[in-house]
Amino acid sequence: MFGLPKFGDGIGLHRIELFYQAHRIDRAGLARCSIAVTGTNGKGSTARFITSALEAAGLRVGCFTSPHLFDVCERFMLGDDMISQADFERHAETVLAFNRALPEGDRMGSFEFLFMLAILWFQQEKPDAIVWEAGIGGRYDPIRSVRANVSALTSIELEHTELLGATEELIAYDKVDALAPGGCLVLSPSISEALGRRIAAYADLSGKATLPATASRRVGPVINTQEGARFTYGFTAAPSVADQEVRLKLAGKHQADNAVTALRAAEVWLGLKPEENADRHFAMLAALGRTRWPGRLEKVASAPDLWIDVGHTPRALEAVTRTFLEFTPRKKTLVVFGVSASKEVAAIAERVAERFEHFILTRAYKSGADVALFAETFRKRSTDVTVATNTSEAAAMAKRRAERDGMTVLVLGGLFLSAEVQRAWDGGDPRQIDFF
Repeated sequence: MFGLPKFGDGIGLHRIELFYQAHRIDRAGLARCSIAVTGTNGKGSTARFITSALEAAGLRVGCFTSPHLFDVCERFMLGDDMISQADFERHAETVLAFNRALPEGDRMGSFEFLFMLAILWFQQEKPDAIVWEAGIGGRYDPIRSVRANVSALTSIELEHTELLGATEELIAYDKVDALAPGGCLVLSPSISEALGRRIAAYADLSGKATLPATASRRVGPVINTQEGARFTYGFTAAPSVADQEVRLKLAGKHQADNAVTALRAAEVWLGLKPEENADRHFAMLAALGRTRWPGRLEKVASAPDLWIDVGHTPRALEAVTRTFLEFTPRKKTLVVFGVSASKEVAAIAERVAERFEHFILTRAYKSGADVALFAETFRKRSTDVTVATNTSEAAAMAKRRAERDGMTVLVLGGLFLSAEVQRAWDGGDPRQIDFF
């Protein structure tokens, strides 16, 4: 991204503060309109669900997420519209000029750059609310600087332990710190009760309240189909209000958890009590069902069918594969698998290998791990394992096999792999994708 390193010259909260001062950012106004989303998995989906719920309440909502699939402008949304290329380039030059003025040895990283660009664009567009997805953690993440009074915590899994901590508890505490003192943290149903108690105690030290997303709520069993997940949702505090069916375009129990977490975060931010405002609340519920989020167990082509998912942790792959097999026969699924070298290669490969029977193993052009690192894991479990040199070859092989044998193709292992296979499937060159 414009030649910037991923993390820059160390933690950059002081650089963010200097940027605010240099560009006269309205800090109080920014805090009032901001909602933060942190967690290991599910942040992007939850951010988009919050955006949809607030839009259904009549607000104009900005949303900053990461990463992107094909175009960096996907990260900056206002309603259904991405930032324009002209606005992106203009604000990018402003941020780069700020970076050039910083002392040598204290330059920004690529995520800081994108965050500062978002600050300028949202300051220009003046949305009623802004939903911010954290990049890594919370304590040292740029989104901490917006001082959001409402935050959603989507999930906790071991990740970036060198920065966030060696246990799930320490990682959770790091993410809690994205929330401003005195604010309210909404906890996903995926957070265990035991960990939730520890999070609540830690949050209380800085005057932060915690609220389980399903407290005083009834959430029915989740049913998954190719069209998405469905479940019922109701209010124990309003027994006279009938439970409502929610139909999501995203499949999986994890997406249902993200949806109810998002709804509760939007409700807290609005100060909305559903037992007093049922019609408005049900409009927000309905909006969850219209939410789309690319790359999250998404069907991107038909005849033959191609599904992609950008999950890149063992727990994420476990949830996604379990969901997919609820509506697709194992014997008719052809998995294209590869994983980034920086991820938990062995653990991720084991999760996928144990669930399916037919595999094409490959390596993404961008940061892909050598197939030799995980091929044996698959060969121990299956006699149908083929190796493709790259994602272009993998896509062509998968399409031919799926057409010949009437199979569904599922791409698993991470964002780079999913985006590259989809681009190649559509006839494009995956090497041309600008991931940065």
